[in-house]
Amino acid sequence: MKALRLALAIVAALAAGLLGLAVLYVGVALALALVPLNGRAQATSDPPAYVCATLTHTDIVLPARDELVDWTAVFPDSVLVAFVPNLHVAFGWGDLTFYRETPSWADLRFRTAIAALFGGGPSALHVAYVLDPAGVPGCTRLALDREGREALIGFIRATAALDPAGRGVLAAPPGTGTHEAFYVARGTYRPWRTCNVWTVEALRTAGAPTALWAPFSFGVMWPLV
Repeated sequence: MKALRLALAIVAALAAGLLGLAVLYVGVALALALVPLNGRAQATSDPPAYVCATLTHTDIVLPARDELVDWTAVFPDSVLVAFVPNLHVAFGWGDLTFYRETPSWADLRFRTAIAALFGGGPSALHVAYVLDPAGVPGCTRLALDREGREALIGFIRATAALDPAGRGVLAAPPGTGTHEAFYVARGTYRPWRTCNVWTVEALRTAGAPTALWAPFSFGVMWPLV
């Protein structure tokens, strides 16, 4: 009985410690997400670039082709609807296992969440070809000039592990009949470098306004309004 009580006490102490860390993490994240960092002044130019957000995740959305880059040549494995006019491509970065095993929150498993939380697994660049996001709820156009767009494109290219021909390297086989694929990416997912922090890093590189630290999606979006 004494050993059982000791074991229960240890488990309770560990649970309390993890809860305390979670509360501290959320508190610090909320505080730093409200600290704005101004970007440089830019005269918005075409073609447009967007950030689109859900409650938990953000994507950078760019035209699939423009005078600066043809993404369909860099990431051809996920092109299903290349003939659609005004095709766009959404980029997100994160933990590969979490991405693949959690297509929706209904698929979330405790093991997957814990593994992603502590990080260390392979990361991936999620590439999905989408329709024009103009006017879509949750999508905000970025105020970027040509220099800003070039920097944003360069950041995304630098995230991907490209082959000698300049094409993305698949991290997992694309699904049949899908418009998305996962590509090998640089960087490691950590509690302090989440998918949304990656978006913030990309925006900061492009000279857009950001929060000081934004592990949650709302911290990415509010400085852009």
